[in-house]
Amino acid sequence: MVYFRWTMSKSGFTLIETIVTIFILIILISLAVPKLDMDFAYMDKMANEFAMDVRYIQMESMKVPGAEYNIRINMAEGYYNVDVDTVTVKTVRFKKRYKISYSNVNMNSIGFTYEGMPVNAGTFSILDTKSNEKKEVSIVPTTGRTIIKE
Repeated sequence: MVYFRWTMSKSGFTLIETIVTIFILIILISLAVPKLDMDFAYMDKMANEFAMDVRYIQMESMKVPGAEYNIRINMAEGYYNVDVDTVTVKTVRFKKRYKISYSNVNMNSIGFTYEGMPVNAGTFSILDTKSNEKKEVSIVPTTGRTIIKE
């Protein structure tokens, strides 16, 4: 009678050794990889949101004669409000690292006439103070067209 003897090879690694090695590698890789900036699309998102709010107040101003739709910009505090007849319906706050400005220094609000022409047209800027990147949303004075610039 022939008996087969199953023997374990001493040349392999145990499951525990493999798991510990993988965990050590994961920790080392996570320390070596630079942290990704999670705000990579924040300026695009905020510029698009501002442009949509400008288009919204333009359309509503043309639909409802006599109603006063405008956007009030507070550059010092870093936010803007969308107002309907002096009632704030929306407030948009920017993160601390972003500075906002509006090129029309005489007025910090944007409105539209019943014909859709802008009152206090100008350029709204978002500046990333960390990377010095800038995004601009311009409102064309005669037509009210909203343009997002890189």
